[in-house]
Amino acid sequence: MDKLVLFDIDGTLLESGNTLHRLAFSNAFKRVFNVDASIDIIKHTGKTDRQIIIEILKKKGIEESAVREKIEEIMKEIVDFFEDRVENENFVVLDGVRKLLKYLDDNKILMGLVTGNLEAVANGKMKRANLDNYFKVGGFGSDDENRANLVKMVIEKAENNFDFKFDNNVFLVGDTPRDILAGKEARVKTIAVATGDYTEDDLSKEKPDFILKDLTQKEEVLKLMKKKHN
Repeated sequence: MDKLVLFDIDGTLLESGNTLHRLAFSNAFKRVFNVDASIDIIKHTGKTDRQIIIEILKKKGIEESAVREKIEEIMKEIVDFFEDRVENENFVVLDGVRKLLKYLDDNKILMGLVTGNLEAVANGKMKRANLDNYFKVGGFGSDDENRANLVKMVIEKAENNFDFKFDNNVFLVGDTPRDILAGKEARVKTIAVATGDYTEDDLSKEKPDFILKDLTQKEEVLKLMKKKHN
């Protein structure tokens, strides 16, 4: 495997803003801290679920130390709520995604996930959307708050399990400025897609290596990956 392509989920592979995931947060806040809160009280796009939990509960007046003490319990509540209901949820796969993933798979390119979603939530979405077979490695919001650390973690998994060697051959695909910043911090190539809440102009401010309108341009994506990169 000489290339690794890492995908964000919400806003990149699937339409963002699914109701079930949001409700799972609110349910967990209520059950663990008896707090009524929605994730929409903060700007959460591109943030990891760990980060979102901490920021929201701090905003509701709970000390960060208290949140961290119970964060595993909160994440378990989110997962339990989500898994109990995911079979009734439909996740909309964005235009071009299925064809692109098949195209990359046919070209023997290793693929993984780098997402702020908790691992069980991410896997539930991918399975329900029938995309789960494409991804061999992943870094999730249950692993670390910092998105760049997730990128580094996935590269290490690829090196340990798939005879992959990291050498200017990792591409991070995402729809938010935070994806781009994480990719830069982890020293990988960034492909920004304007399929979420941010326009191409918004994304260009963070200077990704490439910007695409969406993922329908499968040949273009492979062409970018075949370029020689310094």
